[in-house]
Amino acid sequence: MPFRPIVLGLIVAVVASCSSEPAMVRQMRKVRLITAVREALLESVEAEKSAVLATTDEESASMAHEAGQSAATINQLRRELRALVVADGRRVEIEKLDAFDAAWAELERVDERLLALAVANTNLKAARLAASQGAADLDRFVDTLTEMARSATASATIRTLSGAVTAALRIQPLALVHIPAADDAEMTRLEERMRALGDEVDRGLAVLREDGQVSPDQLAAATQAWGDYQRVLKDVLRLSRENTNVVSSDVSVHEKRQVTKECLTALAALLEAVDIGPKAVR
Repeated sequence: MPFRPIVLGLIVAVVASCSSEPAMVRQMRKVRLITAVREALLESVEAEKSAVLATTDEESASMAHEAGQSAATINQLRRELRALVVADGRRVEIEKLDAFDAAWAELERVDERLLALAVANTNLKAARLAASQGAADLDRFVDTLTEMARSATASATIRTLSGAVTAALRIQPLALVHIPAADDAEMTRLEERMRALGDEVDRGLAVLREDGQVSPDQLAAATQAWGDYQRVLKDVLRLSRENTNVVSSDVSVHEKRQVTKECLTALAALLEAVDIGPKAVR
């Protein structure tokens, strides 16, 4: 393979170039590179936190991109640092650099998952959908039944209309509690309660159809509005169940915090090893 001798020659040349530098110059370069890695790491963490806390898809994506750029910078700096460390050949520096590389690889793995969750923004999307289209459809349903109640004369019909309105209005707050919920059992309980309230509304509409005491046109409009709301609610709960904002926040606070601490500790140990300087025992 014609390229292998060329590649090997380049590597030898790089190492030879590093080795030809005065030891103190290489030591200063290593210190600067370690400091630059630390700064880029902290910038990456800040961008990741901003991506998790962002309130729009655009902002989340922008911050995730910024975190990715910082990671790319760190990887470039690591390559330069390793060339210098290998050139000096001090066992303790190589071991400390290997320890940082291992911690950094774990941080990259966590970030890959974390940033993908952050930019999905399903909880925010669920909240917006519930507060916009969901609220509008529910208002149409309630307004129509309220208008029907004004013209109704039979007390049983008025009670049926009132019961359907009350049940429908009790669903929306439960949906809004469901969106930030982190516990599957709690979400299931809320869904069961919303389903029971929805069944109560359906029974009320069925009674109104059978009684024939209300305007067919108004009943048709109410039925349409209720169906629209149910479809939106289904999407809200689906997005809420994905829980990407809740999960990304949890990962950021726990897993990411721990691996970041490990990276910074490994960097500090590497810097200490480099500070010993050329007098270190190989």
